[in-house]
Order: sequence, then C-alpha cells, then structure tokens
Amino acid sequence: MTADLLSPAPSLADAETTLRRVFGYDAFRGQQAAVISAVLKGQDVLAVLPTGGGKSLCYQIPAIVQPGLGLVISPLIALMSDQVQALEARGVRAARLDSTQGSSERGDIWDAARSGNLDLLYMSPEGLNNPFVRDALGRLKLNVIAIDEAHCISQWGHDFRPEYRLLGQVKSFFPGVPTLALTATADAHTRADIKAALHIDDAVEIVTSFDRPNLSLRFVRRKGSASKAVIEVLSRQKGASGIVYCGSRDGTEKLAEALKKEGFSAAAYHAGLPARTREERLTAFLSGKSKLMVATIAFGMGINKADVRFVIHADPPSSMEAYWQEVGRAGRDGKPASGVCFYNSGDLGWAIRRLTLRENEGAPDQIVQKQKARDFFQMVLGQNCRKQQVRGYFGEHGVEPCGTCDNCLSRGKTTDVTEAAQMLMSALARMNGPRGRKKLVDHVLGKANGPDFTTRMTTFGVAKGKGYSADLLAHALDLCEAHGLIEEELYQDRMPIVGLRDVTLVKSLFKGDLRLTAPSLR
Repeated sequence: MTADLLSPAPSLADAETTLRRVFGYDAFRGQQAAVISAVLKGQDVLAVLPTGGGKSLCYQIPAIVQPGLGLVISPLIALMSDQVQALEARGVRAARLDSTQGSSERGDIWDAARSGNLDLLYMSPEGLNNPFVRDALGRLKLNVIAIDEAHCISQWGHDFRPEYRLLGQVKSFFPGVPTLALTATADAHTRADIKAALHIDDAVEIVTSFDRPNLSLRFVRRKGSASKAVIEVLSRQKGASGIVYCGSRDGTEKLAEALKKEGFSAAAYHAGLPARTREERLTAFLSGKSKLMVATIAFGMGINKADVRFVIHADPPSSMEAYWQEVGRAGRDGKPASGVCFYNSGDLGWAIRRLTLRENEGAPDQIVQKQKARDFFQMVLGQNCRKQQVRGYFGEHGVEPCGTCDNCLSRGKTTDVTEAAQMLMSALARMNGPRGRKKLVDHVLGKANGPDFTTRMTTFGVAKGKGYSADLLAHALDLCEAHGLIEEELYQDRMPIVGLRDVTLVKSLFKGDLRLTAPSLR
C-alpha cells in the first residue's frame, strides 16, 4: 500500500491548523468550514459566498492539506497572478499557466507538477480545453477542481461566457475528483443551471446570506451629465478608494478625464486597453497610488482590495446579480461603505434593446436576461427596502428592513401612480402603435405641437387637472416598463419608442390587481 492510503484522510482540524499556520487567521468565517469539510469528504460542492467572503480559502486549504494537486479554473490572468503571488509569499507552492508564458516557463511548471512540487495550479477555461493540457493533468493526482466565478458557466448568469460552458466535460475528464464551483451571486435558477452544466447534480449546495450590513445603498435619478453627478458624490469622498462603473469603454475614458481635470486621482480600465496598461493601472489601484478606478464590467472580478469605500454606478447594470457583485466590492474589510447608483428613464430600454440585438445575433436565452433586467429595475424604481428586495430576489424572505438604504431613511411619502399608469396605457392602446415617451406623457397632459389625430382622442389631456407632473408620469411609465407592460424599441433604428408588450398585465393594471407606487413627485 502507498503512504497516501496508509495515512488518515485530512480532517477539518487539519484544515484549521493550516488556516492558522499558513494564512494567519484564528478561525473560519461564515460557511468556509462547511465548504472545506464537504470537499475533504470528496463531495462535489456549489458554494455561493459573498464578495469578500473568503472563497479562495475554500479550495486553497483542501489543496494544501491533501496529497496531490489542486486545479483552479479562473477567468482572469490578473486574478490568477494576484493569487499565486500571495500564496508564494506565504510559502505555498503555487503556479499559473496562461498565454503570456513562454514554452520554457511552462515546461518548468509541468516538471514541478509531475514531481509533486506544486500544491495549486491555476489556469483559464481556454487552457483546459487544450488536449495536451488535459492529457498532462490526467497523469497527475488531482485532489480538487475549483471553478471560480462559476456563474460564467450559466446561460442565465449575468456574465455568461461560452468558453466556460465547455467545462461541463470536466467530470468526464477527471472522474472521482471533487468539483468545487464558487460564485458570489446566483439565484436558484442559475444555481440549478451551474450544477447541470458541470454534471454535479448531487452537489452539496451551500448558500450564505446575501446581507451586507456595513453597506449603505442609494439610487438617484440622474439629472444632467454623468460626470457632474459623479463629481458631486466624490466631493464628499475625498481621499477614499473607490470604483466607478460605466456602461461603455468610451464612457470610462471620458469620465476618467473629467475626474482628473477636477483633481481626482483616477484611471480608466476596460477590455480595449493593452494588457500591460491594464496591469499597470490595476497595480496602481491595489497599492493605493491611484484612488479611483473608472471601469467597465471588465474590471473587478475577484480583485482583492479590502479598503474600497464606495462603488458608484454612473450607468446602472442590467441584472441584480451584476449589481450585487459589483457593489459588493465596497467594504470587504467590514467597515462602513456605500453604493450609489445613478439611473434615468432610458436605461432599462437601452438594456432591453441591447439584449434584443444579442438575441438577433444568436445569443441564447435573452428572454431570461430581459426579465432579469426588469426585475432589477423594479428594485431601482421601487419604494421598499433595497436590501429586502435584493435578498428576496436571491431567495431570502422574511428579512427585516435594513434601516440604512435611501428608501429606509427617506421620510418622504410615496404616491400611488396606478391611475397615472392606467391613463398612459389607455392612451398607448388607442394610438395604434408605439410612441415616444415624451409624446405619450405630453398627450395625457393635454400638450401638443400642432394638430394631429391624437388630440381628438378621449385620452388627450386626461391627466390635466389631476395634479400629475411630467416627472411623476415619466416615473409611472418607467414602472410600466419594469413590470413588463410595455417594451422599448427603436423607430427607424434611431428614436426610442414604447409599445404595449403584455396585454394580460395591462388588464391586471386596469383591474387594480397590479398597483404601482412612486416617490412623492407631485
């Protein structure tokens, strides 16, 4: 018998010893112990742990305490490099394989793995799809296969990547090796898809609370330019480290320049920049040399910076998963932090149009993604506790209001805008086709730029004299879109217009079964 077979299997006590000796922590946090215990028993695991919840320890410790090698599949070279350097500094034998390395360096890494001189090996999903790599790994003793950012494998996840879908073959390549899939955000539908895609249907599912008590949330309807709105917030956060998310590469460049002109230490980060530039800017941000990272969603996945004090969304994301993962990068040290998200009336329509374009290009399940966008904007436009809505979306029900978000702190009264929404939907139904938002609002207020057939309709001016402002009517129209009554499209590929989407929901609105509320904007 070999020494491995004669030696007792590592226990959670062994894992705790390694936690203290190698990583310097006195005890596991949250569900770390439960995840590690299941992996050490040889079970497949799907773990949903919060951003900053110590996901990496859940695979690093089992790889160290067990005979053999831990394989980690990670989507970003920067993330792999960061983790390998941190492990090496602690005396852990770790390496990464990626496209930036030469054949000599890669050969040395394989030699170390074959001779038993590696505890952890990191690589990208594309790397695992290489037949040579799979054959080489098949000759090694793997003790765990960790798939980080596992939501990328799900077609219902907010950051779906086709190359990740190929990881479904991992079980057939390495039978008997426990698979650990990890992510910070995944609803029940996405979790089921992750398990099915990875062929780990019987995996132990460990999901922690999505509460972030130290994080305060605020959503602001933007008036004017994004740069002006962001600068106003940053003026109260001078010297603090933060992330500002933008919806486009060009947007990051322009906003970063605007911030630098105002004296802020800011840099843009997006996938269109050269790899060396991205790495330099990331290093400057992590070291504190640069205080602000103005970025697209290409930045942030797995970034290990505990003292981010705020996350600002100059443009809102298009799903609850994306929002919670991005805003969760603030306050990882447990100290008070904030999330501010700006939005306007066109944001949901823009997200829906973008998803429609992807659908036309053959991307799968954009119907589900559109509903995720609507779900998110129901929270954005809603008047209930923000964290209650986020946690309810992820399956946590019956939780108390947080007491710290803008809706909890607001002492303003809300207004039932069901009647206003009924007027708008009634007018739209009579117009024989989609119309622009402003034209629809002006119609029910009795405003017109000259005579046309709509001025003779019974709905023309129906809101006049009822005290409804144009702002409140616009908010009611946004709520109709978020709840799926209407959908936006482009007229002649240029001008956004809205049309009825779901007649059944419209009927529910008129019956009073669906009621809509808005801030008191009268």
